[in-house]
Amino acid sequence: MNRYEFEDKISDYIDNQLSVSERKDFEDYLNSDNEAKELVESVQKTIRLLSSAQSVKSSSEFLPNLTNRINSEKKNISKRSKQKTSNHFFGFTPINASLMAVLLLCFISLSLNLLSSEGPTMQSNIVSNTSSQIKDIAPQSFNSNTNLVSTISDTSDTTSIPRSNIKLDKKIKLVKNQR
Repeated sequence: MNRYEFEDKISDYIDNQLSVSERKDFEDYLNSDNEAKELVESVQKTIRLLSSAQSVKSSSEFLPNLTNRINSEKKNISKRSKQKTSNHFFGFTPINASLMAVLLLCFISLSLNLLSSEGPTMQSNIVSNTSSQIKDIAPQSFNSNTNLVSTISDTSDTTSIPRSNIKLDKKIKLVKNQR
């Protein structure tokens, strides 16, 4: 006998409705398992407590009053549920519905902006090549030992290095991207 069969037969054992072979199997399991003994004793104690409980007397109008109250509460619940659903949009309260609509519009506008085939609509112009920014330069030959002179003024340059006579003598090394 396993635990499930034992628990199914507890009430039959207490009521003495088991056959002789079933009762013998039940008692063998009961003697071999301490938890099973405690469970049977607990059920027997519960039955004794329930049978010794005093009965409560009520008025003759209690049952009809109870059924009337239950019926009136059922009607109130159905009225409340109809009122609550009328103030909702697709299951959302008006505040939540408006918040969801705003979030949906933001999501759509962001996705259209990010996924457009023309690229982003707002591009910053860091460097603009206008004719006023380019200085006239005398053509020079560029050797590795020549001094480079700044030829284009950059409005974003904030360094304090003078623009003339910059020597690069093998200080810059071009490296191929190793990816």
